[in-house]
Amino acid sequence: MNGTARVRIATLLPGLSGRGVLLAAPIDAERVRRTLAGSGFAVAEVAGPAAGLREAQAAIARALRLPETAGRNLDALVDSLRDLATWWPDAERVVLLWPGAEQLVEGDLPGFLELTEILRGASDDLWRGGGPGDRQFETVAFVRRHGVRALGEAPA
Repeated sequence: MNGTARVRIATLLPGLSGRGVLLAAPIDAERVRRTLAGSGFAVAEVAGPAAGLREAQAAIARALRLPETAGRNLDALVDSLRDLATWWPDAERVVLLWPGAEQLVEGDLPGFLELTEILRGASDDLWRGGGPGDRQFETVAFVRRHGVRALGEAPA
């Protein structure tokens, strides 16, 4: 990143909760997409909801253009995310948008927690201060219900 400052998504979109993996209401999807693309993020988007860990893992790997093995093996997913610069050579800021994430929350909560921990870890590992090869990577998981409020919505 050649010394470029890190810009956290939560700074651009106050009201999203989380770090590395942020939760957003589906109603805000277009606003989130527009804001992040306009702020220099390359946007990768998971296609379709997944109710199981392996299905979601494969969809995440496809969205991020990772090797096929990353969609089947959690260790390969971790390794491929560490090499995000290989798969996104021209993008210093990458965001993964994950619509329908509540399907995994409701269908396989342990699977959701495992995947979000891997994604959060990648977010932390890929940024070492803005040097060559660093990538800013965060995920926005769109979750209906489960206490996730729309942007600008006051707490209950």
